[in-house]
Amino acid sequence: MTSRILGTGHYVPDKVVTNFDLMKIMDTSNEFIVERTGVHRRRHAPPETAASDLGVLAARAAVADAGLQMKDIDLLIMNTITPDHADPGTAFFLQAKLGLPGIPAIEIRQQCAGLIYGLAIADSFIKAGAYRHVLIVCAEMLSKRIDGSYDGRNIGILLGDGAGAVVVGASDDPKRGILSTILHADGTGAKALYTAAPGSGSGRTSYITKEDVEAGSVHFRMDGKAVFENGVAGMSGAAFESLQVNGLTLDDIDVLIPHQANLRMLEAVVAKVGMPKERVFVNVEEYGNMASACLPVALDQARKSGMVKDGKSVLLVAFGSGFVWASALLRM
Repeated sequence: MTSRILGTGHYVPDKVVTNFDLMKIMDTSNEFIVERTGVHRRRHAPPETAASDLGVLAARAAVADAGLQMKDIDLLIMNTITPDHADPGTAFFLQAKLGLPGIPAIEIRQQCAGLIYGLAIADSFIKAGAYRHVLIVCAEMLSKRIDGSYDGRNIGILLGDGAGAVVVGASDDPKRGILSTILHADGTGAKALYTAAPGSGSGRTSYITKEDVEAGSVHFRMDGKAVFENGVAGMSGAAFESLQVNGLTLDDIDVLIPHQANLRMLEAVVAKVGMPKERVFVNVEEYGNMASACLPVALDQARKSGMVKDGKSVLLVAFGSGFVWASALLRM
């Protein structure tokens, strides 16, 4: 038995936030942002919105695209770095909003590689015959994690909100489906992009303190050079590994969809892999970096634009904090 993606869906908020809008809340410029990241716009959701709210809309779209009803889903996998609450996992809040009581709900924390890790899990369960229809949702409310200070603006200028989802089920065609998933991680680079607080690793009694907030420890902190270099190496390496494992060349790949970290990283990955630009899907200029939501949103948009069609081969590659990197080869 093989598995394949039966349906895709996404949701991005209506509110468009330009670089000029960001200039009102942090010391930056449109020229600086475009030169360093290639991002012109991103979407921000209303403050009353939670990650699970975005996830609901993407999930419903994916289930409908698969020609299924929500009651047909028998396993939910959720990935986010912007949880609704500290605990329990956002997967449970999403499950309740989708009206899926009783089915297993799994939350993973694979950052920007969440979709690919979710596909690997779903693929294994489907092949084992444990579940029929697996719903994978990646949703992020990164606008609530923007820090406009000097220490936080290097990543704050990138961030946007959005959600994407896919439904995975059994394939009746062995030539279509998830051909491979390749997963990697290296925790020695975990602090190159991380949030120190709240947490149990502070060496103190308290999980979080007033001092943590005042010191900015509750915000993302990034070593941009380390993330860039490892991101380019990770995504390009995962692409080459996928080709090798499947006995293919770049000529066999119809579309490459990389994690939309920033345009400069994507350009470096594409150059290193050697993929013609016209066969690479890019939307980071319009949506910024939506963390784990980037890949499923891009995949759905690529399908709806006609760039990805049934029977086409699609290579997904991602890199995220942790460090974590991965690839998935799909025959749609």
